Amino acid sequence: MATEFVTDERCQPRGRCNLCGAAEARELYTARDRLGNSGQTFSISECVGCGVRRTLPEMTDAEMARFYPGDYWGAAAEPTEDWIRRSQSDKVRFLLRCGLNGGRILDVGCGSGFFLRALNPQHWERVGIETGEAATTAARRALGDQQVLSGTLIEAHLEASSFDVITFWSVVEHTNNPRENLLEARRLLRGGGSLVVQVPNAGSYQARYFEGDWFALDAPRHRYHFTTGSLQRLLTETGFTPYHLTQFSRAHNAHALKQSLKTRLIVNANGLLARTLFYLSLPLIKPADMLMTVLGQGATITVASRAK
Repeated sequence: MATEFVTDERCQPRGRCNLCGAAEARELYTARDRLGNSGQTFSISECVGCGVRRTLPEMTDAEMARFYPGDYWGAAAEPTEDWIRRSQSDKVRFLLRCGLNGGRILDVGCGSGFFLRALNPQHWERVGIETGEAATTAARRALGDQQVLSGTLIEAHLEASSFDVITFWSVVEHTNNPRENLLEARRLLRGGGSLVVQVPNAGSYQARYFEGDWFALDAPRHRYHFTTGSLQRLLTETGFTPYHLTQFSRAHNAHALKQSLKTRLIVNANGLLARTLFYLSLPLIKPADMLMTVLGQGATITVASRAK
């Protein structure tokens, strides 16, 4: 049975949802800037039309820019090749599990180009696109000026049907227009090409328990918060057929749990008992999170979809 939403002070007309066009959203809870760039409080709200979660108030890309530190999309210092290989191993393995062994690949929001740098250049023609100036410079230094574009995917006006694989690693949730970005990705992919999208799982146990203290919420930089269902629905609506999905992430899941517990027990509670509980919990974080991931509650969604 459909849920009936009542419009009151917690359910006011907002800017329209980019996924379904609905103008109303029901506040679930609030969150502060995880990086402490301001004392502002943000609303995490559920779209009345499609159920996707959004960070409100809405902000333009220019307004959002002040919430990003200069090194947000890449390390300030050049890492070693071994660090790059290890840090990107989950992503490379995901491609291999999907049978993606080579071709022309576009990494949207490539940062300093670490993922592309971890791919074998003998098998992959690597192209990246990035909005951050410092990260773009670092990526171009490693991959070549012609291989890294500056700006957004939609602004780039790339040639249609020109890529075999397009990846969005922790990028779609940052955009005000996820639907348009995925539609543009579909235009750029050859028929049968693959799209890989990774986002935090707003339906995970971490999201439900920690709410505004959840590390992977990353308000206000994350504008849309997807569950497995809402992400797969959007992918289907924009011309893709999902074919491989995992909620496991060695890089993100246990780290997000540790940082969320730290915020809840040390930053917020800041008492002797709370601090003791945090330090006692540290040996249990990885096994507990792995168990929840196995039970279908993992904190990160990575899905591969085929262009229809």
